[in-house]
Amino acid sequence: MNCFSSRLLGPATALAMSVPLAMGMSASAQAAPAACGNTVQEYAVSSGDTLSKIAGAAFGDPRQWPRIFEYPGNAESIGRNPNLLTIGVRLQIPPCPGAIQSIPQEVVATETQTQAQTQRAARNTGSTTTSLPIKLYVVTGDDWPPYVSTDWPQGGMAVVIVEAAFEAAGMSDNVEIHYVNDWSAQLETLTKTNRYQLTFPWFYPKMEFWQSCDKLPESMQIRCEYDHSNPIANVTLAFFKEAGRADLAQDTLEGIKAKRLCRPKGYSTFELVENGLSVDNLHIELSPTDCFLRLLEGKVDYVLLNRFTGLAVAADMGISNNVEMADITIASPIHILAYRNNPMDTVQYLDEFNKGLQTIINNGVYGQIISYFNDEFSRRLAKQ
Repeated sequence: MNCFSSRLLGPATALAMSVPLAMGMSASAQAAPAACGNTVQEYAVSSGDTLSKIAGAAFGDPRQWPRIFEYPGNAESIGRNPNLLTIGVRLQIPPCPGAIQSIPQEVVATETQTQAQTQRAARNTGSTTTSLPIKLYVVTGDDWPPYVSTDWPQGGMAVVIVEAAFEAAGMSDNVEIHYVNDWSAQLETLTKTNRYQLTFPWFYPKMEFWQSCDKLPESMQIRCEYDHSNPIANVTLAFFKEAGRADLAQDTLEGIKAKRLCRPKGYSTFELVENGLSVDNLHIELSPTDCFLRLLEGKVDYVLLNRFTGLAVAADMGISNNVEMADITIASPIHILAYRNNPMDTVQYLDEFNKGLQTIINNGVYGQIISYFNDEFSRRLAKQ
């Protein structure tokens, strides 16, 4: 496996870690996706739509449907079953492939930054416990492209989003990001001892599903000691199948419960349980490559990997034409985490991040960032 695909694993192994039929219509959103541009557009789902069809009309390539699924708010609008689109639901269509040639450098108007800084200063004067430190140290890894990697522009997609959100919140001068390639240590010691105040990007269990921490897989229970931000991004957990298998063409998330699923050893499974899948019959292999080999041997029906890892490994193996992503997916949001018992009350900075994040979503900068990194991934994949 080359360095590109082998470094697409990231925190999936840390701590043993952890479309189709539309069923009415909205007047204000456009009735059919126009050719996309460099801004985010709103589209109302109409009869007969699928994510693939919408992507084909907007982007010229139906395989680009994850770009739509991953955009903030879309996965929630689609609901638990991403294979079923409800007529009238409004989806945000991000900038089209190739439209964004560089990472946005100015994330928010200067007056907006000044306003955020002034408001925060006014809040801080009333309490010493909520005053902003000279530096807020944030830790991440360096081995999970395109999200975090110093081999990628400005540290990767998640790093750029985090920096842009804090800049929009007026905190860019106070935040310093460091890279530490020990994901377990980030949660177990570095943030607990206040060496770092925040850490990212991490998956977080849906506690409304689990109800209590002791019901979580043991390796995930430590996350109950942390609060989390709004999603930095949605990671598409893709279901890769052998190309051309007609018997799997109509599968849904509900329908694959009886299928043979492969997940590499050490990868998280909590998100499968949250979405109604059993791990009892899960085929565990040593690596993504081994899972794909079992797929081509007919021993499993699907390989479960985030889409970037799956596409890169398949390209590295020379099997890109032999496998394909099914129109089935699970949205796995990644977050910033803050240790709840930190004496600096660092949980408050999640609120600052969330406000800045919403600003860059609203002003279109977020869409430009994720579109740029999707294109950068495609460029690198083409060079393999």
